[in-house]
Amino acid sequence: MMKIRKAATIASILVTLVAVPVGAQDQYVLWGDARKGHDVFVDKGCGSCHAIRGTGPSVGPDLGRIGTRHLTMTQMAGAMWNHAPAMKRAAREKGVAWKPFQGSEMRDLIAFLYAVNLLDAPGNPRRGERLFVEKGCATCHSVKGRGGTIGPSLEQWKAYGSPILWAELMWSHALGMEDKVREFGLPWPKFEDNEMVDLIAYIQRELGAKR
Repeated sequence: MMKIRKAATIASILVTLVAVPVGAQDQYVLWGDARKGHDVFVDKGCGSCHAIRGTGPSVGPDLGRIGTRHLTMTQMAGAMWNHAPAMKRAAREKGVAWKPFQGSEMRDLIAFLYAVNLLDAPGNPRRGERLFVEKGCATCHSVKGRGGTIGPSLEQWKAYGSPILWAELMWSHALGMEDKVREFGLPWPKFEDNEMVDLIAYIQRELGAKR
């Protein structure tokens, strides 16, 4: 009975959202434009107190580190509410005008902050070079002629700089690689913590270096 009630509630919410008048739909959109969000960050003076991943002042918390707390959109609203009194005092002391958000500005700003948090801190290419061998990548793949030839050379991955594209490449590559790993009796390599970032940093360093 509880499951039926829950399903009915969810269905009711979905119908309500779908039934929102066209002119009012913008109020309910949960996603924003990260590019516009950057402009909002500048226009509202956020950069006067907040850094982005270590770049900028340290008066307020680093807004490029929010991803480590896994805040949802609503939790973000709560965090901003809690922060408001201290932020207003700091703004007054620094002579920064308090500017309210209008229209899509808040969701654009949050989209920008979450986009920033998709970017990894710089990896360690020296550690990545060691991982390239330890994880067995070098058994099948080569980087600038060094490594195996069972799999394709990683030269073709030179153009991929986005972490989203790397995630897509690794996922797609895993489908065919799993068969080869089983065929050769090799263990499936697993990556912990920052290991994938370090590995990619090594590959990018090698592919970006002059021959």
